[in-house]
Amino acid sequence: MTAVDPTDTATIRHVVHIRLDTSLDDDLRAALESDLRRLADEHPHAVRATLHRDLGRRPNAPVSATWMVCLDFVTMADFEAYLASPVHRDFLQTHQPSMAYISAIQVPIE
Repeated sequence: MTAVDPTDTATIRHVVHIRLDTSLDDDLRAALESDLRRLADEHPHAVRATLHRDLGRRPNAPVSATWMVCLDFVTMADFEAYLASPVHRDFLQTHQPSMAYISAIQVPIE
């Protein structure tokens, strides 16, 4: 009996947490936030995307994120295509230096 990898048939949810340094220059912050909204709005290769901003109750806590992005992909191939897409690649290339951290997780969803 062959085990089936659930990511072969499951919808994939890609969740990203981004923390911006609270002292980040306002112009850099505005550009990052604008491009992040564009990325979520266009969500290339994804069937849906949501973008959430932290409520800001504890922005200086070391575990707080500023943004959470969730993107759902029908297949792992769609997710891989998203990672290689110009919109995603350009966003990271332009803005990753402005991030205090970025973390991501991919999980199968039903």
